[in-house]
Amino acid sequence: MRILALLPSLTFLLAACDSGELVNDTPPVEAVVIKDLPADPLITRDPQTGRPIGTGRYTFFSLRTGEIVLRYDDPDRSDSASTAWDLAFQGTNILINGGTSGPGQGGAVVLEVPFDEVTEAPADDQFRVDGEDACPNGVQRAICPGSGNGWYNYDPATHIVTPIPGRTIVVRTADGRYAKMRILSYYKGAPDPGAIDREANPARYYTFEYVFQPDGSRRLQ
Repeated sequence: MRILALLPSLTFLLAACDSGELVNDTPPVEAVVIKDLPADPLITRDPQTGRPIGTGRYTFFSLRTGEIVLRYDDPDRSDSASTAWDLAFQGTNILINGGTSGPGQGGAVVLEVPFDEVTEAPADDQFRVDGEDACPNGVQRAICPGSGNGWYNYDPATHIVTPIPGRTIVVRTADGRYAKMRILSYYKGAPDPGAIDREANPARYYTFEYVFQPDGSRRLQ
């Protein structure tokens, strides 16, 4: 009975081989969009410099579950020292759970490749780790802060932050798996850059798209 039950599958596989088709039963990973993740929204601005002032705390997010682990305004910060999170957001700063920022295996690399064209995570020796690698401005981060250094450009005339087109952040998660991410907007409601209203669209709210590979492979499509 077992042999008979296997015959249809065997016939299908032989037919596929004869036709030159490659059988791939691994489903594609799906993209997820996270909207308006709060990254320490502004409380006020420095009256002398105009610099934004928030709480100074990060919001911690898990790419594996698609959920916030710890909000910037949560008084209990104990989860920040765990491996439950993969990325942490505060203003334009993004931390990974590894190196000096966390106990995980996290790392990241910013590729000048469009999101849809990143089909596989790079080799591990290409990943940066917080606290180990210096950015152009000397800051030791996996995802470099500063206009033009990492994921965004800042316009000093309009004070608008915009994601750099064609840049993809590939992340090694806290447990050593892989994901790719592109930031779509830094403003609440994800308005078009030319239509940002400071009252209706406050800064420090991330909208981003990402793909996480749960099987541990480097495949990101």
